Amino acid sequence: MTIHKAAEIQLSGKQRTILESIKRGTHSPLHLIQRSTIILLAADGLNNKEIERQTGWERNTVKKWRNRWAKALPEVNQIEGSKPWALKATIDAALQDADRPGKPPLFTSEQVAHIIKIACDKPEIHDVPLSHWTPSALAREVMRQNIVTSISPRQVGRFLIRNGFKTPSEQVLAESEHHR
Repeated sequence: MTIHKAAEIQLSGKQRTILESIKRGTHSPLHLIQRSTIILLAADGLNNKEIERQTGWERNTVKKWRNRWAKALPEVNQIEGSKPWALKATIDAALQDADRPGKPPLFTSEQVAHIIKIACDKPEIHDVPLSHWTPSALAREVMRQNIVTSISPRQVGRFLIRNGFKTPSEQVLAESEHHR
């Protein structure tokens, strides 16, 4: 059975200072506090088992972040030497989750942009007899225009909310010129 030695972690003074500020930051997200703590303890010479015992975190978590830091360290060191003003951003990037594989999005950014663009138009421009768009009316319109083959009003509403729009939940019929 092969026993793998944990990656050795050495930090420069600046790297340690940045990681300490993340660890002690009152507004630092918990996952960044956890990751910076693991790296600092590893740099203090603790092995994964000792870090697990001291923090109560899973050994796989400790191992993962120690290894990710060891892998990122050459770039961190290079940035510290050539662009010291970018060191904090590089360390922050090294502490972020890796992209995860998964189901690709159902809607392209172009389709979402078209939906938002239509939401910015007055419904009458598209021959829809409403004074304001509702998610269901907008969903019908973007399907009618073949921007998407299918979309729920709820998904349209999510796109609008994410982009700072508010829509009425009920249809509001446009007033006819004869009733003014």
